[in-house]
Amino acid sequence: IRQFGIFKTLVQPVKFQPERIPRSINYMQAYLASKGYNHAEITPSYAIDTIKDEYRTSVKMQVDLQLKTIIDSVFFNLSDPGLQQIAISNIDKSYLTKGAAYSNEIINNELDRLVELFRNNGYYYFTKEKIFAEIDTLDQSLMQITLDPLQQMDQAIEANQTNLVNPKWKVSIQLRNGNPTSNKVYPIGKQQFYSDLNLNDNPDSIITQSMPNIESYKSIEHLYRKYKFKTKLFEEQSFIKIGEPYNEGKFYKTLNIFSSLGAWQQIDARSTMKNDSVYLHYLLVPSLRRSISADIEGSKNSAQLGGGNLLGLSTSLTYRDKNVGKKSVPSITSLRTGVELNLNNSKDQLAQTLLWNVGHTYSFPNILIPFFPHQHALNYTTRSNFLLNGSSINRLDYYQLKSFTTSWGYEWKNSTNSSEKTFVYKPFNIEMYQLDKYTKLDNLLALNPFLRSSFNDGNVMSQTFTFIHAAPSKKYNNQHNFIKIGIEEAGAITNLIPSLNNNIYTYIKAELELRKSIKLSYSEWAFRFMGGYGNNYSKDKRLGGALPFFKQFTAGGPYSMRAWGLRQLGLGSSNFYDTSAKSQNFDRFGDVQLEANIEYRFNLFQWGSYKLGSAIFADMGNIWNARDSDADPKAGFQLDRLYKDLAIGVGTGLRFDFNYFIVRIDYALKMKDPTRTINNGWLDLRKIQWTEVKPNTMRVNNYAWQFGIGLPF
Repeated sequence: IRQFGIFKTLVQPVKFQPERIPRSINYMQAYLASKGYNHAEITPSYAIDTIKDEYRTSVKMQVDLQLKTIIDSVFFNLSDPGLQQIAISNIDKSYLTKGAAYSNEIINNELDRLVELFRNNGYYYFTKEKIFAEIDTLDQSLMQITLDPLQQMDQAIEANQTNLVNPKWKVSIQLRNGNPTSNKVYPIGKQQFYSDLNLNDNPDSIITQSMPNIESYKSIEHLYRKYKFKTKLFEEQSFIKIGEPYNEGKFYKTLNIFSSLGAWQQIDARSTMKNDSVYLHYLLVPSLRRSISADIEGSKNSAQLGGGNLLGLSTSLTYRDKNVGKKSVPSITSLRTGVELNLNNSKDQLAQTLLWNVGHTYSFPNILIPFFPHQHALNYTTRSNFLLNGSSINRLDYYQLKSFTTSWGYEWKNSTNSSEKTFVYKPFNIEMYQLDKYTKLDNLLALNPFLRSSFNDGNVMSQTFTFIHAAPSKKYNNQHNFIKIGIEEAGAITNLIPSLNNNIYTYIKAELELRKSIKLSYSEWAFRFMGGYGNNYSKDKRLGGALPFFKQFTAGGPYSMRAWGLRQLGLGSSNFYDTSAKSQNFDRFGDVQLEANIEYRFNLFQWGSYKLGSAIFADMGNIWNARDSDADPKAGFQLDRLYKDLAIGVGTGLRFDFNYFIVRIDYALKMKDPTRTINNGWLDLRKIQWTEVKPNTMRVNNYAWQFGIGLPF
């Protein structure tokens, strides 16, 4: 293991045993043969050195791979006409192709593929023992008959040399002699769903016993003790119909669908044969249907309006139901209330902000489209999501913001091994806001007009699309890739209807995030790039010009540019915020964002199952307006000004890994601050200033401590 990122410590070294070398060579040759190297030669050697009071052995294996064996031709010689036809019609998906390298691995994969293919076409009793691959390594020249012993010897030597120089083998897939039942197509007789079993029920006994209640609906039978689920649910979520040939792929897909619904804590299945038909039995143990949870949260923030430090306290109550309407529809209802208290500003009252929020969501296990029947996506788990949310934020003496949001959307998710692909489309997303301004806010806006766009109460009617794909690299086993693409469009449809375009934002917004991780023996490299662009193309003087602030991009904080506080970086190289607002830390929002991050992560030491890790990182990026303005000419994105506008931070930190979650503390230094007026924004390392005084007399740190839960990316 590695300690403190540098020192290697050998824990419980293995004793060297020379007699194990031949066995290791056999294993290595078998492995190489599975990859196509059937003539590999391995020569071992070892040496023993004395280091202090230890005997250390170095073992060397000299490996001569020779040439790979090539597949000369592939034949399907299946004696059953039905199986032969299925194999030939799906030959384009075969692992065996002429000219490819031969290996035991692809032979095994091909046999598995054929067995799965046949079982998905009704051959219920077909197994891998019924099929085999015959490999022909015989050189055709040896088949020429000659009585001359010397000529026979020359033929053998020449054939062996040809095989070493250009080894080619022929592969023939054949059936073993079996009974007629394995080569017969069986239809589906019944699908039986046992919906409310107990954990202690024996599955093999349940399918032989009768249940108190049985309901039949189309292709299924619903068996239960208590009526906890509607019978129609099981027909909707099944991929299989009575009378169609047995399909093992659809059988497992149906099981996965019910596992993903969440209404059952345990899923099991059995298949039996009756009257030459396959009976499928689904054994379902329900989860606890309802639950209630409560949470208390606390936060400490600097006041953006007024002054002083704020202590935030909030409590939330969440109610979950996993089986709404007895159709396995999960719902979540949440209620949250909170207050912000002013700790050290005697000029204002103690309570600064009051808030409440109530939300309700449904997640239907289908793609619900009016006037269209439900259709399953064969390779995806599908859902339709509905959300309602209402909130009120009362910033005493400044403003009260009331909001109501609702959305309807669809989700497709596909998970295979360690790869996951998700599509989310929301055709309807409605956000309505009502803002009541009070005297103190009007006075503040008169002194700081750039804040006005943050306090507009326009509404949003938009549609969104999100694509997420996370998967290991196809070429390198130690690498993992992640991509996220998001697009939101608002106002295009409502602008076509005059009665709907009043007080509606009009914009388009796009986001892209790329991640890559490279795991090494004792450490890991992690990279991220993210970019975003938004364009408010409305001609409305009040709602045009920029995205609504709650849709804009921000930078800074524990998951972004870590040398800056939350929402405290930007815009570009503009010092507008540092000169026009005396003694205020206003949040910064932009329509454009570029950011790149790199981390080198390593372990410091391990104590039992707990790990203490560290990282060295660098962050680079900023946010901008989509264009320059007269009031703030250096806040717009300009390609020729990109180098000057980029902020750069470097740092290190500690990561406490408790297996279930990671607690992270990072320290970052502002190496390049676009608003720094000296040295082209770069920090002078010969004379580091830990704090700077801005033109508005604000003293700001050139460093930041960040606390986070989980990795930053």
